[in-house]
Amino acid sequence: MAVQHLHINYVPENGWVLTIMTRLLNSPDPQLRKAFEDWSDTPLMELGFAITTRMHMLGVCIRRLNHQVSNLRDELSEDLPQVEWSLAKGGAFTLKDKELPYELLLDMDSFIFETRSLYEIMGKFLVELFRALFGKAVTGADLQAILSASDIDTRWIAELRENRKLFFHQTAPWVAVSVEGEEMKFDPIMLKRNVHTFDDPNSFVEFARLREIYDGFVASATELHRFILEQIRLHESATAAEPA
Repeated sequence: MAVQHLHINYVPENGWVLTIMTRLLNSPDPQLRKAFEDWSDTPLMELGFAITTRMHMLGVCIRRLNHQVSNLRDELSEDLPQVEWSLAKGGAFTLKDKELPYELLLDMDSFIFETRSLYEIMGKFLVELFRALFGKAVTGADLQAILSASDIDTRWIAELRENRKLFFHQTAPWVAVSVEGEEMKFDPIMLKRNVHTFDDPNSFVEFARLREIYDGFVASATELHRFILEQIRLHESATAAEPA
């Protein structure tokens, strides 16, 4: 029997790339409009699709992670006496949902992988875009300089790179929980190795830090998008001022 293949129709919803394409389409500059017309014949098409798809995937990943964190908090809150006993004895708390620790680890691991991959693909997109639009070469260092010039903390970039390398090539994550205050606020902790104490901050990643990394990524993606549109505007202004 012959094998057939069925494509699945799905449309990621994100305007990061689309607004750039629309801007080029409507540009008064013929060079920029030509870059839009040639878009499908360059790496920009695949990279643009990749960015849009991974942005949607990252959104799904974050929603899943938040859902699992909520499940974790619910389970712990339902058995506070056992939580208190485990804290007092230095023992481990056993969750009723045996799959929940793995769900948490999977979604935290996916967050690190997806966010770092998306940033790297954005970098490749900018390299190809600036080559196509302006004949300029940009590097990863240039991107970080753009972000630093806007007072964006870029430490998350290297942190994601190192954590992705660690979990992709060397080990699996472990999970623990931080318990804060008398009200017992629960947050998951992603352990980089099977530690029993928490005096070395380099041995784990707190959930709050994952939120900070995401905020840093969003701020960076927003600034890079603004920078691209500003460079288009500056190019149009410069060419319009040139003598005919």
